Amino acid sequence: MRICKFSISILLVLALLSPGLLASGFENSGIGLKARGMSGAFSAIADDWTAAYYNPAGYAFIYDNQWGANFAFVHYRNELTPNYNWPGEDDWDQPGIYNGLNIYNIHEILSNPSVGFVARVPLFGETVFGLSGFQPFDNNISWKLYEHDLAYNDSLSLPVNQFRNNLDVVAFQLTLAKEYLDGKLGIGLGLQLLRADLNQDNTIFRDNPFYDNLPSQLQTLLMKKVTEFNHNDGNGYGFGFKLGTLYKVNESVNLAFNLNVPLDIDISGISELEYHMPKVPSLSSDSVQITNPGPGNLFVAGSRIIDTADFDATLNLPVSFGGGVSYQMNEKLKIAVDAEITLWDSFDGLTFAFSDHRGLPTSADTSDIVRDFMTSDLSYPVKWDNTFKIMAGFDYSYTDYLTIIGGSIFDQSPIRSTQQTTPLFTDTGNKLGISGGFIFHIQQWDLGIISSYTKYDDLNVSSLTDFDDDGNVDNFAGDYKSKTYETVLSFNYRF
Repeated sequence: MRICKFSISILLVLALLSPGLLASGFENSGIGLKARGMSGAFSAIADDWTAAYYNPAGYAFIYDNQWGANFAFVHYRNELTPNYNWPGEDDWDQPGIYNGLNIYNIHEILSNPSVGFVARVPLFGETVFGLSGFQPFDNNISWKLYEHDLAYNDSLSLPVNQFRNNLDVVAFQLTLAKEYLDGKLGIGLGLQLLRADLNQDNTIFRDNPFYDNLPSQLQTLLMKKVTEFNHNDGNGYGFGFKLGTLYKVNESVNLAFNLNVPLDIDISGISELEYHMPKVPSLSSDSVQITNPGPGNLFVAGSRIIDTADFDATLNLPVSFGGGVSYQMNEKLKIAVDAEITLWDSFDGLTFAFSDHRGLPTSADTSDIVRDFMTSDLSYPVKWDNTFKIMAGFDYSYTDYLTIIGGSIFDQSPIRSTQQTTPLFTDTGNKLGISGGFIFHIQQWDLGIISSYTKYDDLNVSSLTDFDDDGNVDNFAGDYKSKTYETVLSFNYRF
C-alpha cells in the first residue's frame, strides 16, 4: 500500500509538469522507453505499465506487480522563412514581419515525464489494475517573427511572446484488464480524466475600421492594419476512454486492436487583448483632419489599449484506432508492426468567445464601430485531413542483462489538401523517424535509454488566406522546415 500511495503521488506531480513532443497534428508521439525505442510498434507486445497508452489489454498478461516512470527530453528544430504578403492588385509586405529571413523557433529542451503502476487484485476472479499519468496530446512552440516598423509606431515595445502555443492535454487513466479463453484473449479498458491547459499568444493584423475615413495623405499601407496581440490562458476538464484487445494466436504470434476516444473539452480562462495603434506624429497639426475625430483618433494616435476579458473555447480531440501484430522469431528476437488511423478531420481549431470586457476605451461607449472591433470573438480555424501511420520495431535480448531495441515510423501529416499551417501549429508534412536504444536488467530493475530522430517534409505556404471569412488571415505564408530530436530515460521496477 505504501508503494501504491507513493506511486500515485509521483504520478500526479509528474503528469501536471509535463510538456511534450508531437506526432501528427499535436498528438503525442508516445510514452515509455521500450515502446518509444520500437517507434511505437507496441500494441501487440504491451508487456509493461505503458500498455495503458498503447493497448490496455496487455495488462491482462502482466503477472507481476510493477511501477515505473520515463523522462523524455525533446528538442524541436523548426525553421520558417516568412513570405507574408497581402494579396491584392499591389501585393505588399506586412511591415515588421521578418520576411525573407530564416527564423528558428525559440530554443527549448522540453521534458515529458510519465509514470504508472500495475497490480493484480482479487476482484471478479483476478483483475489487473493500473493507474497511470501521461500526455496524449501536446503542442509547445514559440517564435519571434515580428517587430514594429518605426514608421508604424516608434514608441511602443512589443510583448515578449508574439507567436506561442502551449497546449497540453494530460490523461489520468484507471486501467482494468482480464484474461479470457483460457489465457488466449486479453481485454482491457482505460477510463480517463483529461485536463487541458492552454497558454497561447498570437499576433493578428486586423483591418483598421477607420481607414476609409482618413484623409488621403494618411491612407498608406501602414494605416491599413491594426496590430493586436492576443494572449489566452485557461484550462478545462473532460473524459475519455481506451479499449483494447490482445489475442495470442500461438506461442509466437500476438494480434492486437485498440481504440482511443477522447471527448471534447471546454476550456475557459482569461484573455488579454492588447492593441498597438498606428501612430501619426502630425495628428495634432491643423493640416490633418479626420472625419468623426473622436473615435477616429483612437486608430491613428499610436496608443496601447489593453482589454481583459473572459473566454470560452471548445477543444475537439480526435478519435484514433489501430492494431498490430508481433512475432517471436526465436528465443532472443521479437519483431512487431503497428498501424493507426487518427480522425483529425474532427478538429476544427479554436474559437474564443469573449465576455465581460474590462479595459475598453471610453469611445467604445459611444461608437458601435469601436465596440464591435474590440469585442469581436476570435477564431483560429483548422481543416485537417485524417492521418495514417505505420510503425515497425524489434526487441533483441542480447543477454540476460541487456536488451537492444530499435524501430522506424512513417507518420502522415494532416495538412495535405490545405495551406493552413501557422506558427502556432507547425505540422509541416509527412514524418519519417528512426529510434534505438538499450534496456539494462538488474535484478528486479529495468533501466534504459533510447534516442530518436524525426524528419518532416518541407512545406511552402504560398499565400495568405482567410478561411472563415471573418476578415482575419488564418495562416502564415512562408517556407517551413522541421525536425525533432528526442532522448528518453526510463526505469521499471517489478515486485
